[in-house]
This record gives sequence, C-alpha cells and structure tokens, in this order.
Amino acid sequence: MSRQITPLNQVRLTNVAVVRLSRHGHRFEVACYRNKIMNYRQGTETDLTEVLQTERVFTNVSKGQFASTKVLKKCFDTTDEEEVCRFILDKGDVQVSDQERAAQLESTMREVASMVAEKCVDGSSGRPYTGTQIRDAMKKAGYMVHPTRNVKQQFLDCVRLIKKKGVLDIERAKMELCLTLLASGGGGEDDGVSSRRRRALDLLAAEGISRGDIKPAAADDESKIVFQSDPSNYRRLEEIAKDESVGGRLDITIQCVAESGDVALGSELERRAMVQQRHDEADDEHDVGPDDNANDAEDRQSADIVVEDLAGRVQADLRVVDDGDDDDENLSRPAPNSRKAQKSAKKKSKKAKRREKEEAADRDERVSAEKERQRKRAERLGLEAEPAAGGDGGAQQQKPSGGGDGSKSCTTCGGSFTPAEYRAHFRSEWHGYNVKLKLRGVPPVSEEEFRVVDMDAFFD
Repeated sequence: MSRQITPLNQVRLTNVAVVRLSRHGHRFEVACYRNKIMNYRQGTETDLTEVLQTERVFTNVSKGQFASTKVLKKCFDTTDEEEVCRFILDKGDVQVSDQERAAQLESTMREVASMVAEKCVDGSSGRPYTGTQIRDAMKKAGYMVHPTRNVKQQFLDCVRLIKKKGVLDIERAKMELCLTLLASGGGGEDDGVSSRRRRALDLLAAEGISRGDIKPAAADDESKIVFQSDPSNYRRLEEIAKDESVGGRLDITIQCVAESGDVALGSELERRAMVQQRHDEADDEHDVGPDDNANDAEDRQSADIVVEDLAGRVQADLRVVDDGDDDDENLSRPAPNSRKAQKSAKKKSKKAKRREKEEAADRDERVSAEKERQRKRAERLGLEAEPAAGGDGGAQQQKPSGGGDGSKSCTTCGGSFTPAEYRAHFRSEWHGYNVKLKLRGVPPVSEEEFRVVDMDAFFD
C-alpha cells in the first residue's frame, strides 16, 4: 500500500477566516482563526500569533498568492508585514459564508423573539405569548433582523412594528416597583413620612401612575409605595425617588408582571364578548350590502338571542367558578357566534343553494338536448338502413370481425382497422365515448360526429 507523505514545508490552513481590505486598487487578505478575530478587536487578545494562522499578507488566500513588498510599500508605506496585518485586522471586513450568515440571522431572530415573549403580554388579558406565536407574528409583520444591531433595540423595533401592523394585541409588560421612603429626607420643615408620601403620590400621578396601579399600603407601614409602571418610565421614576422632597429609593420587585394560573371562565367570556363587540361595531361601519336593510329585523332578533345566550352562559359560568366546580365541559364550550358570522353563513348558504339549482337546471338542459340529437340521429340512420338492406345483399352491413385480409372491426363503433389501428382504437376517446353511450342504451356515433359532439353536456 502507498503511503501519503506530507511535505515538511507545506502549511495547512484549517478553520480559516479571511479578513479582507481593499486599498489603492489592490486587495489584501490575512488568514485568521475564526474565534479569535472578535477577541482581538475587543482587546482581550493582543498576541498576533494567536490570531493569525500565518503572519503573511495575501492577495488571495484561497490561491495562496502573497502580496509583494513593492505593493505593500506603495499602499501602506511600509514593508513590515506584522504592522500591515494589524492594520488589516483593525480596518478590514471579515468574510462570512452563506451558511454562517444564515445561522447568525437565525440566532438573532431567536434572541429577539425570546425577548419579546419574555417582556410583552396580551394587551387585553395580560397573559404572555409563546415564542412560536411571536415568531409567526414577526413573519406576518415582515420584520427582518439585523446581524450587527443591538438585540434590545431590535426588540423595541419589533414590538413597535407588530403593534403598527395589528398582527397581535401586544403590549410591554409592566414592572412592579417599590418606592421606599428613607428615614431622613430633605423636605424642609415638614419632613414627616406622611407628607413625603403625599408628595410622592402627586409626582407619580403627574407621570401617569393611576390609583389602580398602586397597591394599598399596610396599616403600619406607610414608608413603602408599591406600584406598577411601564418600563419606559423607569428613568423618570428614579429621578422622582431621588428628589429632595421625597427622599426615597426605587427598587424593582418584579421585572415583568403577567397574569398566570387558571383562567376564570366568567371573566374570560366577558372579555371575549367585549372584544367581539368591538370587532362587530368596526365591521358594521363598512359592511352595508343590499340585503342588510331587508334583514335588519332578523339580524336584531338573532343578535338579541346571542346576547341573551351569552349572558346566561356568563352567569352559569360565574356560579360554577364560585362553587369551585372544575367541570371540563364548561372550559371547552365554544364562544357564541357573532352577528356578522351568522349573517355571512346565511348569505353563503343561500348563494350555494341558488348556484346548485342553476347548475342542475343547466345540466338537465344540456343532457336533454344531447338525447334529442341522438334520437334524431337514430331515426335518420334507421330510415337510411332500410333501402340498403334490400338492395345489394347487405353491402352496408357491418364487416365481420377478422376479415380475410387480416383487418378487424369494432363491435361497438364499427369500421375496419388493421391490427395496429385496432389496438390504438381501443385506447381512443372515440371508443370510450361510444362505450359510455352503449351503457346508457344510446346508439354509437361515427368518428366525424364524435369530433363535434359535446361530451361534457351529456355525461356531466
């Protein structure tokens, strides 16, 4: 067996990453280790031998072409390749393959979607979305990630675009903060906790913090104010806490506030009813057709029935929740249909029935016309066959199958064929059409008549 001998002076470049720089019309490249380039640019790696695979400057790494000293002198005013390599590492562009770029974009997409799922909730229910829902919303909204931009900034842009496109009812999850009033404050003559608390509440109200966002304080502790706020207001709230008239400290107790646990069926049905009512009102504004005025009374009656049914279900579900019953059938009960959905289903059913009647009438008319044409043709052929039968001894009769010259005839279509034509005839549409006519008790047609016949009209 032959052994492969590797030359001692051969340098093999593995795990190579190319950094390229164009200068004064010339291209320069250096071969680096892929995982060391970012460390060098961030300053964590200073040893050039740990970054470069070989301390040479190339014009083409893949072909192994080195840059001449004359070109280096012209473009960099030096022939020191180590200095040139450092310059290329600082200013050059890292060449990335298509697979690496796709993997990097996919990784960034997952990070952005994960951050959106962690920090955002449903605007109506306050419950978080799953990562799959966020990924689908990003695709529907047409959001494209950038491989080099900050992930947090892309997260904010993604949420803004999803809200703008209306793909999801998404909102930033609120933060739960605790404003602790310190023992000593700089509030002047009246430096009590109660006065500073009132001052802090006034400042929070000025920033849009409503009474509903503030948790009631304990009877024996007025030095802490626990409230919820949008994350975008955190800097301003921190300034309020450090204000001399407040003299407090702001702490984050819960990073993202989201609803959790089992859903209360009554409240969920009420929420869905409100959302459905808003959608119906929006649809009714731009959905006025010719049949709407005629069906207003019927629509109002069906809407009243739906509202009564919804109210009855909500009351029943509230009783079930109060009694602590965990019946799964109540949870699987579908929400009632909207007035718009009922109206659309009714219109579709009427149109479908009318269309089926028209198609059936048209089909019967075409079949009747074809049968009449076939009857007239059969009568005509019967009249023509009578004189021929008593004339020249049956010269017009069909030729028997398998004549003396080797020809064959079709018992269904008639005619005489050679063996090759006979086989092809049984695969033709003319023969298939006559077979169908024979099964229906209708006389066959000739090949000339078959070319002008309407097959769909008779067999539809």
